[in-house]
Amino acid sequence: MTALSVLLCFGAVIAGVVLFHNKNYYLVTAAVLIFSCLPFCRNLQKIRTRELAIVAAMTALAVASRGAFYMLPAVKPLCAVAILTGLSFGPQIGFVTGAFAMFLSNFLFGQGAWTPFQVFGMGLTAFLASFLLRAMRRQTDRTACALIGGVVCFFVYGVIADSCSVLMMVNAYTWKSVLAVYASGVPFNAIHALTTAVVLFFLTKPTAEKLGRMQTKYGLFP
Repeated sequence: MTALSVLLCFGAVIAGVVLFHNKNYYLVTAAVLIFSCLPFCRNLQKIRTRELAIVAAMTALAVASRGAFYMLPAVKPLCAVAILTGLSFGPQIGFVTGAFAMFLSNFLFGQGAWTPFQVFGMGLTAFLASFLLRAMRRQTDRTACALIGGVVCFFVYGVIADSCSVLMMVNAYTWKSVLAVYASGVPFNAIHALTTAVVLFFLTKPTAEKLGRMQTKYGLFP
């Protein structure tokens, strides 16, 4: 179900480009958000209010972390918060948190044709980073979390988000013109990835302890 959810989100973004030419971005974003919740829908009867509350709380924290650094465009801890959520409660929860946090925070920073790309990119980044770290059993290793989180943020989120710029700015698609747009986004993506890595390095252990205690006490996402 998780793989299907990711594929449908990707398909929605591509459909927005091919069918709507990046114009009906609210419709495409809504589709991405709905598809990102499919893993929840399968176990809808098993989801408890306390679990929805913690997802809402982590999403709100991610939104606030982005808004707090509004004067520094590339310095945004949102990605790190989404990854930390995925490390504690599962990659699917990280995907949902990252996707919804990016969409909601864009009401502060501006919605546009880039929104579906950012929403899908942030959800997928949180999912992949937390999945890899949990599979390696390194979810409490702050060095591994910082390294993998930063790398995934740079390559996955950076490439997906910059793909919107390619579609909007390039008229004649050649390797030179496409690579030029991606290259122009490297400094921004590098700072964003470094921010994610630094936040993960310092907050992985304390966050894992606190969220782990809550998970044990209230039986969250068994």
